[in-house]
Amino acid sequence: MRTFSLRRRLPTSSKVFLALAGVCAVASFVLVRAQGARAAGGGAGGAGGATLPVVVAARALPPGQTLGPGDVRVAGLPAAAVPPGTLTATGDVVGRVTTGAIGAGEILTRTRVAASLLSGGVALGQVAVTATFASIPDGLSPIDRVDAYATFGGARPFTTLAGEDLRILRIGDADASGLGSDRGTRVTLAVDPATARQLVEADATGSLALVVRGAAVVVTASPSGSVRSAVLPDGGAG
Repeated sequence: MRTFSLRRRLPTSSKVFLALAGVCAVASFVLVRAQGARAAGGGAGGAGGATLPVVVAARALPPGQTLGPGDVRVAGLPAAAVPPGTLTATGDVVGRVTTGAIGAGEILTRTRVAASLLSGGVALGQVAVTATFASIPDGLSPIDRVDAYATFGGARPFTTLAGEDLRILRIGDADASGLGSDRGTRVTLAVDPATARQLVEADATGSLALVVRGAAVVVTASPSGSVRSAVLPDGGAG
């Protein structure tokens, strides 16, 4: 009497496929575990697990915001993820101005925040103004204190004082008009708003000239009896 087995033997090809599938599953598991270990132990910054300090926005910032200590914080970032021009210390950021809207946690770069080259030299209540001067003294330097005169033409030309005891921030190159004739030298000054308006009006409708104020020598005696002198611009340090 013949008996029939309920078990069906798998073909050899099926056994091979099953074995390969098992090997692939084990290999995938090992790779996933290895990547997870690298991410936890050293993937953040490289082989040693080091990260680079970067300055990020501590909160959402509007355009034109002058950054204070509470607006920024330092975070760690993988070296490969740090964009060019990233600022790495809060001291390099505080006092700068945002060039656009910045989201909370956004990395701050030199293109996202700008530093004024003049604001540090302008006192509270003053402004920086640039005008073209047809005449400036030879050897003029930023340490000189100057007066500005404006000359207006017409049927009855006249000259008036446009500003006195002004502080120079920058002396530029000679400026040429659209006709190709030399207009003079561009000079940036720290002045009060009223003087700034006079200089701008005179630059547009007249001719400007700078003169250097004389220096005053102040002589003082020390307790020991020795004499000291100091040279100050006429009219005080201002």
